Amino acid sequence: MQNEISADSLKDAYNYIKGSWEYRAAFAFVAAALMIRLARMFLEWLRIRNIKSLAESLGLSYEERPQFGFSLRGLGISLFALGDYSSEAHALKDTSALPGAWYLDYRYAERRGGGGRGYTFSFNFGLALLKNAELSLPKFELSPETIFDRAADLVTKRDIDLPGHPTFSRRYALTGPNRERIISLFSPSLATVFEQLQGDWRVQAAEGCIIAFKKGYVSAGDYPAFIDEARTIFRAFIDDSGHRPKSADAGAGSPVREDCVEEVPFYSRLGMGEISARRQKVSEMILLGVFAAFLAAIIYALSCGL
Repeated sequence: MQNEISADSLKDAYNYIKGSWEYRAAFAFVAAALMIRLARMFLEWLRIRNIKSLAESLGLSYEERPQFGFSLRGLGISLFALGDYSSEAHALKDTSALPGAWYLDYRYAERRGGGGRGYTFSFNFGLALLKNAELSLPKFELSPETIFDRAADLVTKRDIDLPGHPTFSRRYALTGPNRERIISLFSPSLATVFEQLQGDWRVQAAEGCIIAFKKGYVSAGDYPAFIDEARTIFRAFIDDSGHRPKSADAGAGSPVREDCVEEVPFYSRLGMGEISARRQKVSEMILLGVFAAFLAAIIYALSCGL
């Protein structure tokens, strides 16, 4: 009897939901949010897996939670002073081509609003870091110059323009407390390096530490180019300062004999190794298309009462 009552109650509830477009819309919304969340989790898992494989192919050391041996907030870098809390994850440690360099995901979060109605806003970055005791850099911040930066500089006059480098001065906003020392640091060769860079790089430095970063986490397909450009930035400052870490070029590009590579089954290589940025984007679009089709099927089933 109890089972019959329960079955009848469920049937009545089903018929009521079937006849109410508000409930069908609510179910569709929940299903869409769940599928989007699952898709993002899967894509992030795939990105991390490919980054691990990339670390092996490039001879880098992967650390899920990097142990720097120093506090980032104590370095005097402006980015690390932002937010109520921060996290570092999925780091690649450079031990041969540029010792002391790290490439990682960096995130900081801010709490806004008071009481129980506060909100947390997160900011993600693909970050490269170099700490070298031989460097002595003035504190500065460099970022792509926007129309808002130009408008603000009409009042603040904080932007530092490099004499003889109009392209650099138009492209970047360069600020810091010691204008003379910063201008002396950015030699013509260093300015040329930044003029030739691709993408919206941001650079900050203080004494023996320098970071280069971009907004948003770096995809696995874009990571090789990200590392190469970060190394170019770091080496430009090292060379311009007259210093180079020992074994800076050691171990880079060492050839691997094909007859020494262990053959592994095809099925164990699925999803591993480097993939280009274009192939990764195509794969992500296909995956999202599959999820969208599945979601459309759910919405159709709910709307038709199947």
